[in-house]
Amino acid sequence: MDNRDIDISDILAEVSRPDHHSGTSQSHSNSYSYSDTDAYSDHQLLTRAWTSERCAPELLPYPHDLMERIMARVQTQISRIEDIASSGPEGGVGQSNGHGYGQGYGYGYGYSNPHKPPGPSGTQNANLILSILQTDLSRTQFLVRSFLRQRLAKLTKHAGWYLAQLQRRQLQDSNVGVEPETERYLSPAESQFLRAHQSLLSELYGSSFLNAFPPTLRRLDDSTGGVPMVEPPDAGAAVVVRCLVDGVWSNEGDVERSESGGGGGNDENGEPATVELRMRRGEVWVVRWRDVRRGVERGELGLL
Repeated sequence: MDNRDIDISDILAEVSRPDHHSGTSQSHSNSYSYSDTDAYSDHQLLTRAWTSERCAPELLPYPHDLMERIMARVQTQISRIEDIASSGPEGGVGQSNGHGYGQGYGYGYGYSNPHKPPGPSGTQNANLILSILQTDLSRTQFLVRSFLRQRLAKLTKHAGWYLAQLQRRQLQDSNVGVEPETERYLSPAESQFLRAHQSLLSELYGSSFLNAFPPTLRRLDDSTGGVPMVEPPDAGAAVVVRCLVDGVWSNEGDVERSESGGGGGNDENGEPATVELRMRRGEVWVVRWRDVRRGVERGELGLL
């Protein structure tokens, strides 16, 4: 093999190699230094969150910390790709990008390459490196976008119900002086979207036809006659779950709290856990969502 060429296995090894030298990636106040294990684990968590959100009939708690780490890595990788593309093969793919990040073959997650790219065959090698980095970036961006679209679709479908839950919980939490529980379920952007969506919808309905009705018939959350206009998510929908914990998992505690009126959270929609379940690690069951909701939220069960 020509000494000027790089074997594909060498390039892949360089792409995933973390920096074990002096921490240049720590020189910038906004820099991040993650190991391969951290990046891989977060990608697994993001994939699991995306799968669970697609399979669950209602919103799951928003993973604030995970999304912050993922978006930080995405921004870092975008900057690295731009810098490598603008520097060209003669610009030194292994140089610093001026932001405290090594500009080597690393994934852009705070990694840097301690070795200079070999030989003058840089154009093909740089293009291959950019292709690898862009493919990895596109994979992460797809998961993030699809994850957020699923959540927005649920918010749009049950906007009235989620807004009522948001307002009620904020009122309750403000009375006792604690942080609103809904912040676990919605990001600030989602809360803003929910309020704006429902406000625009109310204005549209009002200007289109509701203003022609008597005042007593203009409400969008009327429950007269025992039939509420606001439809909650279907807590009785069937879902497929896998047990992720060692030993035996049980929802006995969730059922007991529901029976005693201490279910809290989304169980307050009137459909708490009612059937006791016991699962062993690796078992796959088809069950009602209401009976496994809390186990999924705690990470003890995974949706398939």
